[in-house]
Amino acid sequence: MAKLTELNQYLIREKFLKIFGNKFHIMDENDQLYGFCEQKRFRIKEDIRLYDDESKNNEWLVIKQRNLVDAWGGFDIFDPKAGVLLGTVRRKFWKSILRTKWQVLDADGNDIGMLLEDSMAQAIARRVFLGILPKKYSLHIMGNEKPITMRQKFNPIIKKLIVSIPPENNFNRKFIAGLAIVISALDGRNAN
Repeated sequence: MAKLTELNQYLIREKFLKIFGNKFHIMDENDQLYGFCEQKRFRIKEDIRLYDDESKNNEWLVIKQRNLVDAWGGFDIFDPKAGVLLGTVRRKFWKSILRTKWQVLDADGNDIGMLLEDSMAQAIARRVFLGILPKKYSLHIMGNEKPITMRQKFNPIIKKLIVSIPPENNFNRKFIAGLAIVISALDGRNAN
């Protein structure tokens, strides 16, 4: 089975009927499973783990919340096998009131990019219509001309996010998967 980091496009789908936390499946266009993620409820700080499948035998990514309040903190994305921090994503809370913005930092804390909601007009329309319009994001990373896109599919019951990576984009694919999980699991829960 090919790894998620080799795909240029994949879907993150939230599992329906979850009681004790969110579960996400990461699949290709043929519904082949490439990853599984669990987000436990009632945690003071988020600690999200990504695995190859639901057996949870092979953990390949860890996302940890830095502060108690995620609005001003950030989420560190780790490669547990290599034991290294890949980078951090941090919500730009005040700037996200009208249009969602996430700052992307490398392992040393340097600003290397920004994840933006598609347009101010669309973002305001989503807030006026209470989030029923699906969000679209573009990830702009220094040194890569073509942005990575993430777009929600309209589904009022199950969250779905399609991640599209241009083949020539050389940004760390594990970090992209971590950021996509942060967006799937956390963006929008505070009405941003």
